[in-house]
Amino acid sequence: MFWEELLQTERPEGQNYWPVADGQGRYLGMASTSGAVIDQRACSNQQHAVEALELFAGLKLDAVAVVDSDGTLLGGLSAQRLTAWMGSQWCFQLQGSSLWLQGTQTLSGSWICALEEEGYRVVALATDFDRASALFGTWVRLDQPDPTAAVETLERMGATVLGSFPHGRRHNDAQENLDHLIHYLNL
Repeated sequence: MFWEELLQTERPEGQNYWPVADGQGRYLGMASTSGAVIDQRACSNQQHAVEALELFAGLKLDAVAVVDSDGTLLGGLSAQRLTAWMGSQWCFQLQGSSLWLQGTQTLSGSWICALEEEGYRVVALATDFDRASALFGTWVRLDQPDPTAAVETLERMGATVLGSFPHGRRHNDAQENLDHLIHYLNL
């Protein structure tokens, strides 16, 4: 899978937690810089590397352990290394912009058609369902560098857009309007 290029066996400099194993190589837990070992669930090498994100979020640690099916420690994965790997993927390298949505439904075909009518093309899409909140989280990568019209279209259709990158014209307009208002109030 992807683990070969991501895993490290030595603790990187500045890493607060790092996995440790016993003499037979079986995973014991995560050792802090002080040497205290805490019991934390490891990621399996049968999982996709992106699934480690759930562990990072839940554990609030800066690294996770990766083990094989026998519980043998294969290495550690730092949050920094996973982030760098994700950022190097093809969909992030394409020219364009990204949107983050949340709602009771994911991006529907009619929404994608509406984006295409605005001149956008969806080049990547990922959706996850959060059982606790009963909401879908959706990430969309578009082929255009300014997401402003896409954000406005999706909001008009009832989507809750949490954010976009780069910010686009809409963000610049808001800052300009705020500056104008402050200037007017200072008169």
